[in-house]
Amino acid sequence: MRRASVLALAGAIAVALESSLARDVPFLPVAPDLALVLAVYLGLHEHSVGGAIGAFLLGYLIDVTTGPAPGLNCLTMTLVFGVIYLLSRRLWMENPASNVAAVALGEVVKVAVAVLYFAGLYRHEVPWLRVGRVLGLEALLAMVCAPFVFGLIDAQLSALGAGKRRPRAAAAE
Repeated sequence: MRRASVLALAGAIAVALESSLARDVPFLPVAPDLALVLAVYLGLHEHSVGGAIGAFLLGYLIDVTTGPAPGLNCLTMTLVFGVIYLLSRRLWMENPASNVAAVALGEVVKVAVAVLYFAGLYRHEVPWLRVGRVLGLEALLAMVCAPFVFGLIDAQLSALGAGKRRPRAAAAE
């Protein structure tokens, strides 16, 4: 329960920062996509239904607070969780470089879904150069923030004694 509380608090802080940074900090052209960083964290460390629900709820909260299209962030965060979850089951993903690469892959998934959505909806009026620049800056900021966010969550979980889960067989001994 402590683990879920830490992750829920991190999600609430990420959504609050993401929705307020975009408007309140004039020198930032875009806000870092902290919710996506948390969805990637969930995909790497929470291999359960709870992780998928957490990623969906992150997307839902972003949709409610700042989402340009209803349901788009719910879809993208859930897809990012799924892709990263499947990747982390096949590859060793416990070092900072692979974590940043996972965030980059998550951004690629998010951008692909957003581009497909808006290309289908607005065929002629989309300023693709501006959209690409904004999404690229958002991805870059997310990759820079990822090691710090992952470190803060891991530190809080270990401080509460709710660190990484042990396999069930080892826990039963």
